Amino acid sequence: MEQKNFVLALVLSLGFILLWSVFVVPRFSPPAPPASTAPLNSPATVDNTMPDSRQSITQGKVETVTVRNADNTIVLDPRGGGVQSWMLNAKSQTFDLVRDATALPLPLASFPDTLFKISVQPDGAVMRATLPNHIEVTKTLTLSPTGHLHTIQFRFHNPSASAIQLEKWEWGWGPGLNTVPTEQKENAGLIRGLTMGPLKAHVVHENDQQPFGSWVGIDNRYFLVAFIPTSAHITDFRVTGKKETTRVHLVETTPVPPHSDITLAYDLYVGPKGYTQLKTYHRHIEESVDFGTFGPIGKLILSALYRLKAVTGNYGVSIIILTLCLQVMLMPLTLKSFKAANAMKKLQPKIAKLQELYKGDPKRLNVEMMNLYKSSGTNPFGGCLPMLLQLPIFWALFTTLRNAYELRGAPFVGWIHDLSVHDPYYILPVVMGGGMFLQQRMTGATTDPTQRQMMYMMPIMFTFMFMNFPAGLVLYWMTNSFATITFQYFYLRATTGTPNRPEIIRP
Repeated sequence: MEQKNFVLALVLSLGFILLWSVFVVPRFSPPAPPASTAPLNSPATVDNTMPDSRQSITQGKVETVTVRNADNTIVLDPRGGGVQSWMLNAKSQTFDLVRDATALPLPLASFPDTLFKISVQPDGAVMRATLPNHIEVTKTLTLSPTGHLHTIQFRFHNPSASAIQLEKWEWGWGPGLNTVPTEQKENAGLIRGLTMGPLKAHVVHENDQQPFGSWVGIDNRYFLVAFIPTSAHITDFRVTGKKETTRVHLVETTPVPPHSDITLAYDLYVGPKGYTQLKTYHRHIEESVDFGTFGPIGKLILSALYRLKAVTGNYGVSIIILTLCLQVMLMPLTLKSFKAANAMKKLQPKIAKLQELYKGDPKRLNVEMMNLYKSSGTNPFGGCLPMLLQLPIFWALFTTLRNAYELRGAPFVGWIHDLSVHDPYYILPVVMGGGMFLQQRMTGATTDPTQRQMMYMMPIMFTFMFMNFPAGLVLYWMTNSFATITFQYFYLRATTGTPNRPEIIRP
């Protein structure tokens, strides 16, 4: 097998995998209607001017209570003390994380058949109710003054002389988790139930049996709601529904001694999945960010980009610098690839003679070609190692650019306003394809017209394949191609005295 056949098969396989993951895997659902926005004020205030048009469990209208601070506008519903709307202010966008306010029980609702009396506090709200068994419930939501890690606390008071056990009462979040309107089309296929295991976060599907872990939650590509117990008690959980109907249920059993109080406390994260920011909470909720198969590489890439951005002020410039640094690190392997390509080019006349001589005997042709490689000391796969090493980097960068909240909405120059989505005018993919075409012409290591035509088709295939890839990924591949061309130019000039002059392809 010749080197170019192997490279072509490798590239086509990569292209198939990328196309399959992006365009074939079902990730689409009808877009939800965009949520209305409301002005944000601080500190938390109460607003009882938003009556609910739906009927409550008592067949009367319920009065909602609105709590606001700089980052959140939360509409609390008396039915179970649930959340009818959680408007999040993030990166100059305001949107509702509650996907369906008509689906009962509401997110964070507990004892949904009970109406809670809600009173506002400077930093949140207190909800009170008395259960049919006379247990008095006080539910306190305290908003963080900075960030998105809040607290929620349940206090149960038993005024009777007998112990009372609250069996398997539930609360949680669902159905689904909303996102900004521009991302709702694919959102349904990205909603997941999660639990944090000893080493990593696990995706939990309906009917899966998983231990609670250190936290459980529900997320989509860029946002997360996580429940993190801070009081010592045994809690179970389950996940119901699929995609946009996914619900995470925390299942509690609470024994309350006579004339005593029992308190359950949680940290409640409701906000964006910025890996760098999530790490500062030291709750392992950063593990909700999906870096894919090559997660460790993705985390290193994101860390490097984050540090470079602190210096350059631009993630696009940071991607270019990181790409050039990777090229320098891979320089010894790249030079080895150039040498292998030149050696293969020198063998092309002999290979052509063997192909002509044994064109009717493929087995003999392969044997003679391997003997030729062995006698000349040429490794037909010698030029593939740099590409193989770049595949994990490429895939890790692809996943990082699509899933890292830090890069969401990050501009580059001019028309590139968001490196995590495709170039709206497809300028970068076209320039990238031109660079790949020039690179193929400079290589020119085969004399087989059919194979040579196929190699020149690769830039066209890649151009169309990269049309809908994140602009940051295209920027990486484009920078990588032009850096390789530059290195190859100076290598050929140093070894042959002049850069390789490609032949004109004629039909």
